[in-house]
Amino acid sequence: MTVQTHFHASTTATINAKDENSERAMAIASYLEFTTTLLPTMAKTANKLNTWPIHNDHCFQRVVLDTICQAPWYDVIPSPAYKNLSLEQARAAKALCEKIANNQVCLTTLNNKSKAWRNKQAKFDF
Repeated sequence: MTVQTHFHASTTATINAKDENSERAMAIASYLEFTTTLLPTMAKTANKLNTWPIHNDHCFQRVVLDTICQAPWYDVIPSPAYKNLSLEQARAAKALCEKIANNQVCLTTLNNKSKAWRNKQAKFDF
């Protein structure tokens, strides 16, 4: 006996929306865990050869969000940003946090770009 199931487009869209909302929520939770806990802890325990230019949670959030927006995040995402990230932005934020944690990107460069987008002076160490 063969059973055929017919899904209407609206049913499929509802299922996809739930999956996307779930993925979005998980990506945002991961981004928040990285920026509020993991990255600040890593920055504070960095050795002298691997000092990070930022150490506070709000600084990590600024750098990550500015980088994914390629501008000051508040020009692109309504505040509070973590509640208003799209699925793609949440995915990008999570991926960037992972790259920062694994030293796959230069945090000093990202921080300096963030400051430049905000017309802030980059810190020079001589």
